[in-house]
Amino acid sequence: MNYVGIISNGFLFGLILTVMIGPVFFALIQTSMEKGYYAGFRMAIGIAVSDGFYIFICYVGISQLLDNTYFKTGLGLVGGVIMLGFGLVNLTKQVSVQQKRPADFNKSNGFKEVLKGFMVNGINPFVLIFWIGVVSMATVDYGYNKQELILFFGTIVVTVFITDNTKAYLAHKLSDTITPEIIKIVNKVAGIALIGFAIRLFYYAYNVY
Repeated sequence: MNYVGIISNGFLFGLILTVMIGPVFFALIQTSMEKGYYAGFRMAIGIAVSDGFYIFICYVGISQLLDNTYFKTGLGLVGGVIMLGFGLVNLTKQVSVQQKRPADFNKSNGFKEVLKGFMVNGINPFVLIFWIGVVSMATVDYGYNKQELILFFGTIVVTVFITDNTKAYLAHKLSDTITPEIIKIVNKVAGIALIGFAIRLFYYAYNVY
């Protein structure tokens, strides 16, 4: 087993995924700036779980469903509605100084942030398509066996998780010098971005149908 080659390929795909500017990027930055690093950390956990879930369902054969027009249309519509909801909430939410820098880990809200990360990443069909492409390449082109696949995909998920945490940490550090007014602007930018992605998904679903 060529460990170095497998890890290198996984690291490369992880970087590709993490630099893709999508709804997860905006949601993660906004959450970390408003609620602190630990909220971003929990959201990154949800993103990692979502990626792991996608890897699993792609590996067991969900790629076959992409030939089903109704499946792709439904996925695009559902994803668009959820992203539209997140976008409208960000546009209308109020920000207070107390929301800006939480004092501790605040375990009671942990599941909410994990779920948010899972949903924002999970309902995007473009992420599903990305993973189907990666799974296909790893199994067909690279010819990885089960052990190699675990190492390959594990490297991707770890890479994404570490970079997402870095984004959350930097966004939180910047929040120490940012006023609630600027956070409102960030929320609105994130909201507009999410609404833009929702429109893109609706357009995707319309074209598929």
